[in-house]
Amino acid sequence: MKLGWSVKSSRVAYRGRFPVIEDELIADLDGREHLYTYLGFKGSAVSVIAIEDDRILLVREYRHPVDRIVTDLPTGSVSAGENPFDAAHRELREETGYEADGLFHLGGLIPVPALANLRVDYYVASALNYVGHERDDSEIMEVEWIESSLVLSRFETGDYIYGTLPHGLLLAERSGVLRKTQVE
Repeated sequence: MKLGWSVKSSRVAYRGRFPVIEDELIADLDGREHLYTYLGFKGSAVSVIAIEDDRILLVREYRHPVDRIVTDLPTGSVSAGENPFDAAHRELREETGYEADGLFHLGGLIPVPALANLRVDYYVASALNYVGHERDDSEIMEVEWIESSLVLSRFETGDYIYGTLPHGLLLAERSGVLRKTQVE
């Protein structure tokens, strides 16, 4: 079975912070046509799971597309020419004011491949020192340490469904960094 689609035509429908692309596609299987719209950028982001004394460092920030304040992990884009490891250090400090002496890679994923080619790499931060934040002008957020058991409980009840937090919790638990049995 041919599952692919071929691009008949492509255009930038909107140029802004992220360009919106419209591709006219033709199904390889049967020739039907479909207009597909997506964000036209290829990039990467990092998300940091900072754990200390059975607490997780989280940020609360307004997110306009969902019209609410969401609780998430410190997360941000990897700049051009920057490696993800350095970006994780930078984003943690910018958003929370903490620097990590220990930082290791947990894994990565492309969370919404139907909308964008954005890879998110997850890092675990430890041995944290508060040095003061350096937020971007567009960032207004609160930083809070929450008990791991409460974070997991809120995830399980569906309170924490936004951003990188759900994937990060699952990766941390699966890798043994965060053990459900230890925090209950």
